[in-house]
Amino acid sequence: MSRKSKKSMLQLIAIFMVLLLAVVAVQISKNKKGERSFKAELLEFDIENVTSLSLKGQQASKLGLNINLENVKWHIQTNDKSYNADADLINSMLNELAGLKAIQKVAAKKEKWANFDVTDSAGVHVTVKSDSKVLGDLFIGRFSYNQNTRKPKTFVRLNKEKDVFAVEGYLSMTFNRDLNGLRDKSIFRGNSKDFTKITLTYPADSSFTLTREANGWTINGQAADSVETSKYLGSLAYLTGSEFMDDLEPSALSSVPYLITIEGNDMPIVEIKATPREDGRIALISTVNPESVFNGTSGNLFDKIFVGPGKFQPVLKNE
Repeated sequence: MSRKSKKSMLQLIAIFMVLLLAVVAVQISKNKKGERSFKAELLEFDIENVTSLSLKGQQASKLGLNINLENVKWHIQTNDKSYNADADLINSMLNELAGLKAIQKVAAKKEKWANFDVTDSAGVHVTVKSDSKVLGDLFIGRFSYNQNTRKPKTFVRLNKEKDVFAVEGYLSMTFNRDLNGLRDKSIFRGNSKDFTKITLTYPADSSFTLTREANGWTINGQAADSVETSKYLGSLAYLTGSEFMDDLEPSALSSVPYLITIEGNDMPIVEIKATPREDGRIALISTVNPESVFNGTSGNLFDKIFVGPGKFQPVLKNE
């Protein structure tokens, strides 16, 4: 074979290889598209634009719960009543939805919805709005946990669409909540290092005051037990209730036999009031969350807050 013929043959081989690689590349691209033939981004919105969030179904009940932003605070509206919402929880919920991405498409037919609890009746219907504009509208179904990857996933379906997707996380546990699960349960949240004075007012002559001095805390002017005082102040720093007393208006606690006043640096004065009821419950209210009345007997909340002076006096405790 001549040199010219060999050169032509090599050129043909080169062209063939280029064409072959092109075909392979196209096939690989098709395969990848087949593996993920869906748009991963299910929802995308700016949290700062959100003005309302509604939940309907399962624990939220058929009537639904509407959570609205009013005067920079989240409020829950249901049955013509309004309640303070847990702002941290609401913001966490919105963060999960704002950039919701699918990791897998698990179904494409309505007949399969029931397998993932994303039907209109079984799923939790979540709607996010900015005024009247809908930012997100979906049904959240059951979750599944992969023992191999040790990662949870929740099944979701965008409203008015047939496809069902899997997303990472426990969305069903986060969004499937009743009214009390969404309410603000805070009684006090602060830093015990900022406290300077705690005044406990009791019936009769059992009232006392804890004061921070240069050398430590004192009780009515006498040195207080440092360990017990530290424990008590730490328990005051983060107080939450677990049971509401919605049958009682906050105004009913204007005059009470038990009062604790917490003062400190760079913080407003906080008051926590309590009064026993004839039914055995203890009504408790805080200026941090003045619209909610808590049951002080639940979780021994009253006993944790309103302690006796002997707790801080080593001599009395050892007698």
